[in-house]
Amino acid sequence: MGRGLAPQRLGSVPPTPAKEQDAGSSDPPAMATRGPRPWLLLPLALLAACLAQPSEGASYQDFVNRHIDFPKSRVPGNRNYCDILMARRGLTRRSCKPTNTFIHAPSGQLRAVCGRGGRPVFRNLRDSLRRFPVTICREVPGSRPGRCRYRASGRNTRVRVACTQNLPVHLDPQYLS
Repeated sequence: MGRGLAPQRLGSVPPTPAKEQDAGSSDPPAMATRGPRPWLLLPLALLAACLAQPSEGASYQDFVNRHIDFPKSRVPGNRNYCDILMARRGLTRRSCKPTNTFIHAPSGQLRAVCGRGGRPVFRNLRDSLRRFPVTICREVPGSRPGRCRYRASGRNTRVRVACTQNLPVHLDPQYLS
């Protein structure tokens, strides 16, 4: 046998000596590398899924309540159209919704966007082939729940909706063109 070596049995693996740190060294001990951690990507994947499916939890009836006003409601002193309609539709209960669009067309024409009246964009999103008269209500600075104030602007525009079971359930406010 050799000098100072303990005898080993055949087939056994010699123990790996622990690496000693120099007393004068300022380097921290090396950390063991670990394998990939796919769970770190979970929040990103969940965010992407939520953004890709804006209709999750929405219903056609919610869409109609939030976005369809046909024929356009007559409001005393037309300047208050948005203030009155937003409150009437329950869009100012807990907080003042910053922006909302009312479409002045029959609900059947909006349902058609989910079929032949629209073209597919991505997943369940569809763009209307025709333009619709709309009123866009934007919150006025200084509004607060119970006293939400809005400024109205009207125009004719195409709309982008998310469809579920061939019904519109979400209006994409960024698309209005």
